[in-house]
Amino acid sequence: MSQSVESFAEILAGAHRSAVHLELRDSYGVDNEADNFAAFRRGEWSEDLERADRQSWLGLVSEATARGVVMRRARVVSVRVSDYIRYEHAGTQRNIDAGEQVRWLPRDRASSLALPGK
Repeated sequence: MSQSVESFAEILAGAHRSAVHLELRDSYGVDNEADNFAAFRRGEWSEDLERADRQSWLGLVSEATARGVVMRRARVVSVRVSDYIRYEHAGTQRNIDAGEQVRWLPRDRASSLALPGK
């Protein structure tokens, strides 16, 4: 029996109503973000710098929302935000422009919610 793992793009292409992304960490070690994050920490970052790195994701978001899929992202963050969260915030407008709904929730306001652990 042969098994295959669908890519995220394939899974999202099958979405009909909604797609939800929940972020619970104050930092993610994503390999393709390392150079841009380092540039951000040095004060050398711009949205144009990472345009190519995020273009495929933003294209997926645009395609899905054009089909009527509601894409929502929730970021639960510590009140004293990390450099990584500031980096994410700096690039969030592109997600919104592509059609993704992004919300931020301070971690102390999420303590009564039934969320998965770390």
